[in-house]
Amino acid sequence: MMYSSKTEPEYFSVPVPVISHNFLKTIAQEYHVSKAELEVLSLAMQGESTAAIASKLSISADAVRKRLSEVYQKFHISGRGPVKLNKLQQLLLKKCQEEPIAPEIVRQPKIDWGNAPDVSVFYGRTEEIAILSHWILEQKCRLVAVLGIGGMGKTVLTVKLAQQIQEQFDHLVWRSLYQSPTLPQLLSNLITTLSQGRELPNLNTIDEQMSWLIDHLRSSRCLIVLDGVESILRSGQLAGVYQPGYEIYDQFFRRIAEEPSRSSLLLTSREKIGVISLLEADNSPVRSWQLAGLGAGAYQLLKEKRLSGQSDWESLIQGYRGNPFMLKLAAITIQEVFDGDVTDFINTTLFTHDVSDFVQQLLQRLSEVEAKILSQIAQGQSPLLLPQLREHLSDVSYQDILSAIASLRKRALVEKSERGFMLPPVLSEVIKNYPKSP
Repeated sequence: MMYSSKTEPEYFSVPVPVISHNFLKTIAQEYHVSKAELEVLSLAMQGESTAAIASKLSISADAVRKRLSEVYQKFHISGRGPVKLNKLQQLLLKKCQEEPIAPEIVRQPKIDWGNAPDVSVFYGRTEEIAILSHWILEQKCRLVAVLGIGGMGKTVLTVKLAQQIQEQFDHLVWRSLYQSPTLPQLLSNLITTLSQGRELPNLNTIDEQMSWLIDHLRSSRCLIVLDGVESILRSGQLAGVYQPGYEIYDQFFRRIAEEPSRSSLLLTSREKIGVISLLEADNSPVRSWQLAGLGAGAYQLLKEKRLSGQSDWESLIQGYRGNPFMLKLAAITIQEVFDGDVTDFINTTLFTHDVSDFVQQLLQRLSEVEAKILSQIAQGQSPLLLPQLREHLSDVSYQDILSAIASLRKRALVEKSERGFMLPPVLSEVIKNYPKSP
């Protein structure tokens, strides 16, 4: 949505009622007004002009108008120019006089963390948290997926994100899918948690359960986190295929994505599911973020592990593509065998048996064609282009090769450059050196 200079006048020439900032702050929480929007609203209530607000907050005039427009929408204020501001002032005055809110009373979100892990140790990810927060809080995305290879830190990131934005929601519920609950089991659990003991109608079918939940997501602003979606997907198949009996999850995710609500469903997964691929777009309420390795945070991790040989830290980090879990596994061997010296480790090997075992677990989920492709790429001395893969895999149809490459990309196991497809160094080494590899 574009905001032109005609959206609001440059000066709010309306009477300035006396509305305390404490009252504005409290009612802003009730109407889910963001901190940035509240700053603009508070100054506008004092009769400040658009230019003055922009100057005080060091933002553009268009940004002022945009934030006010969002406030008007949240309070259901219609009209144009100063008429909207006047309507909002009158509404706030009425609420202040008829239903005064004690400043010291702040609405507390109802939170159920389930078995979410502790994140007292957290490295970097400032940019990722900012982007995901913007999607959920500002752009009101209803379905957001954090994707990435195992060990990349998806779970820890989403816990940290949820902690930082939890006050913007009426309810926050964290649930793990690692025990592969059926959809009826999950829905029953969520409904029980969100209803908080209130009497419920008879919900005899999955459709009735889904409809009750979505109605609740409309009436209250909720953040539901489902961790480990890959647990309900099949091994030995292309990425994103549901286990038998779990296909109904696709309908659930689709309804969350397509039906309007005030809430967000945040997923983590090692594989991108079909509804995300189909519906995500820059202007869509469905988004996904492919989580890359740690940047500067990787150096902090190695420092806290008390490793030496700093001149070779970058080689170690790049070899593992900044994967925090793999770096921690490697650090154990570096400490115990190489007295913490990364240089001695790098000069001897790039990977450990613990890392190899972990990579093997990732590879067990692959289809037969995916495994063949990884083997071919690992054996090559340079990246392979599609025609080269087609030549090496003459017994596989071109369509199957394309589908498998797309699947491997969804699993974040294959990297792409102008020179062709390649593997992260540690993945390539494990596949070449261990007989269990594909």
